[in-house]
Amino acid sequence: MNRTEYLKSLTEQIRNKHARTLVAEEITAHIEDQKEAFLLDGKSDEEAEALAVKEMGNPVDAGLQLDKIHRPKTDVWMLGAMLILTLIGIIMQSIICRQYNDNGYIQSTYHMKTIWYNAIGLFVMAAVYFADYRLLYRYIWLIYGAYLAGSFLFLHSPVLDYTRHLLLGQSVSILFVPLFAVFCYRLRGQKAKGLLKALGLLCFNTLFLLLAGTYHSAEMALSIMACLLTLCAASFRGIFGGRKKLQTGVLLASIIGIPALFLGDVLLFQARFLHLAEYQIRRIQVMFNPAAFASEAGYQTMLVREQLQGASLIGGGTIGKVGELAGAWCDYVLICLTAYFGLIVTFLVIGIIAAYFMRALHVSLMQSSRLGFLLGVSCSVILILKSIVYVTMNFGLGLTVSIDMPFLTFGLHCAVINFLFMGIILSVYRNTNLLPEPKEMPWQIRLRIERAAGK
Repeated sequence: MNRTEYLKSLTEQIRNKHARTLVAEEITAHIEDQKEAFLLDGKSDEEAEALAVKEMGNPVDAGLQLDKIHRPKTDVWMLGAMLILTLIGIIMQSIICRQYNDNGYIQSTYHMKTIWYNAIGLFVMAAVYFADYRLLYRYIWLIYGAYLAGSFLFLHSPVLDYTRHLLLGQSVSILFVPLFAVFCYRLRGQKAKGLLKALGLLCFNTLFLLLAGTYHSAEMALSIMACLLTLCAASFRGIFGGRKKLQTGVLLASIIGIPALFLGDVLLFQARFLHLAEYQIRRIQVMFNPAAFASEAGYQTMLVREQLQGASLIGGGTIGKVGELAGAWCDYVLICLTAYFGLIVTFLVIGIIAAYFMRALHVSLMQSSRLGFLLGVSCSVILILKSIVYVTMNFGLGLTVSIDMPFLTFGLHCAVINFLFMGIILSVYRNTNLLPEPKEMPWQIRLRIERAAGK
C-alpha cells in the first residue's frame, strides 16, 4: 500500500471534513519523518516510503481512533449553565419590573422584551457556535472596514437620543475586542514590530471612536484593558516571536501603570489631562470615599451598602429601595436578587457565573490553534472584566457606572453582544482538534513570490 492509498483509507474513517485535512497533514508529516529515518539506514526511496507507511499500522483502525479524537466537542456544562443563568435573568427582570406599579408600560412590556432579547441573543450564539470562526480571519479587513464605517455613521445619526447614543458607543467599543485578537494573529511572527503594530492599531481605534463621538465610558476602558491582556497572552504564548518574557513584562507594566496614571490624574489633578466630565470625575472619587458625597454622586453607593447591611440569608420577597432606582433592571440586578431571594442565592448565582467564565478562559488557554486561543481569551477576558465591575458595584465597592452583567441585565445590545462572545468561545472549543491554522491569503502568497522573483 502506497502513501496515497493509505491516507485515503485512513481519512475515509473520519467524518468531519475539516478534520480529514488536518489528520492527513499530521500523518503525512509522520510518514516523512519515518521515511527519513529509513533513508538514513541505507534504504532506497521506494523501500523507505513503503516501510514508513507500514509503520503507521492499519489505516482503518488508525482512522477510527483518530475519528474519536477529531470530532466536534460540546461542553454540556457550559450550555446548561448558560440556559440556567439566562432563565434566572428573565425571572429577575420580571420581579423587578413588577414593582413599578406607577408605570404600566414597564410592567406590561419589559418582561416580554427580556424574553425576546434573550431569544435573539441565543439565536446569535447558536449561529456563531456552528460557524467556522476562521471566517473572521479571512474577511477581517472587510469586517473592520464595515465596523469603522458603521460606527462613524451611526454615532453621527441625528435620530439618536442620548441613551441610544451612549449604548451604541458602548457596543462599538466592546465589539472591537475580538477583532483586535484576529489582528494580533495576523501579526504573528513579526516580533517587536508586530507588537508595536498591534499597539498602534489599538491607539488608532480608540482615537477614532473618540473622534467619532463615543463617550468616555467604562466599556471603552474595559475594552482597552481586554485588548492589552489579549496582547499580553499573545506575547506570553510566543505568537509574535522574539523575546516573549520581555514583551510580556512590558505589557504587564503598562496594564498596571496606565490605570495608576489614570487614577492619579483624576484624584490629584481633577482629570486635567484626560478631560473627563465632572460627573465622571465624581464617580471615581466616590469609589474611594462614598460617604463624602452621600447627598449627591455617592447616594446610590450608600443606598446599596445600606440595603446590603440589612440583607438576610434567605431574602425578604422585595427588591428594596435600590430596585426603585431608574435603570435598576440594568445596573442593580444582583442587589435586587439579594434583597428578594437572599445572600445564599446571590452567592450561588455569582459562583455559577464565575465558574462559567473560568471554564471559558480555561478552554481558551488550552487551544492549540493560535487563532482560537486569541479569540477565546479576548472574549473571555472582556466578559470577566465586565462581570467583576458589575459585581463590585452591586456590593457598593466599585465604580458607579452604566454597565451590563452577562445573563442578568436587560437590553438588546448587551444580550446580543454577550451571547455573540459566548458563541465565539463555544465555537473555539467545539472545533478543538478540527480546524487547522488559517492559511495565508492568496495576495500574501503572491506578494512573497513577487518579492522572491525580484531578488
